[in-house]
Amino acid sequence: MTTWAIKSGRLLDGTGQQVVSSGIVVVKEDRIVAAGSESEVTLSENIPVVDVGDRTMMPGLIDAHVHMLSTGGVSSGEESRAMNNHEALLQGAQNALMAIRSGLTAVRDCGDRDFLSLILRDSVAKNVMPGPRMVCSGPVITSTAGQLWWDGIECDNTDDLRRAVRTLVKNGVDFIKLMGSGGNATPGSNPEASQYNAEGFHAVAEDAHRMGKKVAAHVHGVESIRLAVDAGIDTLEHCPFRAGGTIKYDEGIVEDLVQKGLIVSLAMPATWYRLRAEDMRDVRSHPGHLWEDRYETIRRLHTAGVKLVVSSDQGSTGTRINELALLMAFLVEKVGIPATDVLHGVTGLAAEALGMGDQIGTLQTGKLADIVIVDGDPMEDMGAMQRVHGVIKGGLLVARGDAVVWPPALNFDL
Repeated sequence: MTTWAIKSGRLLDGTGQQVVSSGIVVVKEDRIVAAGSESEVTLSENIPVVDVGDRTMMPGLIDAHVHMLSTGGVSSGEESRAMNNHEALLQGAQNALMAIRSGLTAVRDCGDRDFLSLILRDSVAKNVMPGPRMVCSGPVITSTAGQLWWDGIECDNTDDLRRAVRTLVKNGVDFIKLMGSGGNATPGSNPEASQYNAEGFHAVAEDAHRMGKKVAAHVHGVESIRLAVDAGIDTLEHCPFRAGGTIKYDEGIVEDLVQKGLIVSLAMPATWYRLRAEDMRDVRSHPGHLWEDRYETIRRLHTAGVKLVVSSDQGSTGTRINELALLMAFLVEKVGIPATDVLHGVTGLAAEALGMGDQIGTLQTGKLADIVIVDGDPMEDMGAMQRVHGVIKGGLLVARGDAVVWPPALNFDL
């Protein structure tokens, strides 16, 4: 069995702790067998050591809210609806390449069409093609004419909802995605209004959990957020607290959310922080007037102790698969979230959202050897996350600089 080690000027282990100077990770086959500072890790004789110099080594990045079959262009909605299934699958393959090159070693796909993301997931897992590990919901559950109805399973009562959950599980999904409120991407849909009542939310959560699956709920409005928290939905996606044309943060809901240990996945596309209305060609609403209020909501969620996963909603308007680092920098520099927590939100905490916290997300003994090396220190300059030097997945080099390494290499020079 092959054992080797990688050494760097700094090590960030993904647990939310501070950076360790002079870090070492020891890899045996696809697993980490030791990790820590150079003074803590004892190396056996004759183990090859790759020294990447004055760089930062950290767990592979995880984007917990993506749509792999979508372009992420400024007309992403139009483009995605115009594609046939063959084109959508090819788009997914292109996104998989872009993802791994940008340092993403795992993603959670939060809504596809016709279960095509599962084909991508399995192809990557079988080493047919390069890409990140994928956790997939398959088609979303939505109401008739609801958010993303054209790619979802339309349900209007609890029997419909339970049947949809069971159908999704039967088809091999990893988790359930519920459209708990309307959304911006569907003309005629109301982001502030819940698409289901309390009974509906509970039906989905109960049946999914009975079958061993987590639930992610798309929730924009205050009402839908409250219902999702009450039902014990595992991850709340977006969660901007929209009501009455503005944003109305609700401390009571947040207290319940924290007490239950639920996760908020920000799922924050470019329309929420850098893409202006005039840049968009889709006919849809634009949340520019709500930007500053949402930033304050994120600050308050962080202060309240909410588990905040940093996710991009890739595939939404103007948001491409390789741009998670832009959101990370924005959250630090504009919103004021500490770099430690932003980095934890794309590593250890994101792995928990995927239901893979025992496998990935941290550089700890027994975990899969998914590692990213970046130029610089992201604790001091989050721009370092845009300077990916190398990507290791399962103990093998899968990307170096701007190029994907295929087939993955065991013996490499970083």
